[in-house]
Amino acid sequence: MALRPEFHFSSVLEHSALNNNFECFQGNPLNRLNLHRKSIKDVAQHTQSRFLSYRQLKVLFDQEKKQPTWLTYEFLFENNKNTNNEIKLTLDQCEIVLLGIGSRFIADRPSSITNTESTKIDNKLLNKYLLASEPTPDEYIYFALSIPTQFADNLPGTYMDLRSLLPQLSVIDAAICGQGRALLDWHASYQYCGKCGSTTNSLEGGTRRKCTKCNNTIYPRTDPVAITLVIHSDKEHVLLGRKATFPPFMFTCLAGFIEPGESIPEACSREVWEESGVIVDTNLTRYFDSQPWPFLGGQLMIGCFTSAIDETITLHDSELEDCRWFSRDEVGEMIQRSRDVNLDKNDKGLRIPPPFAIAHQLIYNWHSTTPKI
Repeated sequence: MALRPEFHFSSVLEHSALNNNFECFQGNPLNRLNLHRKSIKDVAQHTQSRFLSYRQLKVLFDQEKKQPTWLTYEFLFENNKNTNNEIKLTLDQCEIVLLGIGSRFIADRPSSITNTESTKIDNKLLNKYLLASEPTPDEYIYFALSIPTQFADNLPGTYMDLRSLLPQLSVIDAAICGQGRALLDWHASYQYCGKCGSTTNSLEGGTRRKCTKCNNTIYPRTDPVAITLVIHSDKEHVLLGRKATFPPFMFTCLAGFIEPGESIPEACSREVWEESGVIVDTNLTRYFDSQPWPFLGGQLMIGCFTSAIDETITLHDSELEDCRWFSRDEVGEMIQRSRDVNLDKNDKGLRIPPPFAIAHQLIYNWHSTTPKI
């Protein structure tokens, strides 16, 4: 049983391209056990526990099966030794977080599986399920852990950067790997208390940290980012920009962090004006969708459409290298290039981010069905 009925083992790239309201890193099926998080040491040694290893935030990946590598407690902490065959890795030496309980099929499925039937949830049993603290026989308890760099690592698989790995991942694998990366990144950044500078300890399955001196409790951080597709008053052009650090020929929606005291429409308006000089009507800003983004400290991308009331482009600073109004036909060609997995490396045509980015879905949805704003 899963909190979310969608069990998608198809490619996240293909699924994003076929489902215009789906965002990569959505679709995590795990029950995160918010009501019953025990001491990690008590749960980790459970025979039904499985671990996903990270090293410097790179995830352990089986390149043959095209899946993340899930390992048992016994393999990690009882049988596995370093290259000197002397020192065993211990649980206390790792940063570890509880991801949740879910189907064994997530870790044990054959590599040929691409999709499964939807998992039905009996609403009458849902409350009982939420209160459950033990896995059923057909479930595992899933963890993510970060192995210290001072330990030699001979685990099966290859550590790979999650962002570059996305085209090879399934929908579920991307969501779970993203959850693990975001939490481990947060832990690495909050080893010390922001109030008194003392060390902090991980609590409640890795979902809290507490100062050892002043008892300050720290919670995982998610930074909200407004990402906006600005539509011209003629309804046939949209505003896209690019930074100098972007891949060649790529343009995307304008985006920026939501500041304290700002509403989402106000953040959209401010960011668009700061980056492009274009003025939008906050009353016409409409929410589209959101996307967890487990990079740069962990963000929540909040996608919006809005309309311009002054289309004059003025680059106020050096944040954007270029910013333009693109016609519907031009956008159509950019979408095609971003979805072409066989695109010639020497192709110099303009493009947008790939389908697993919320920017792509914003642009595609405007191009295919003009938003009513």
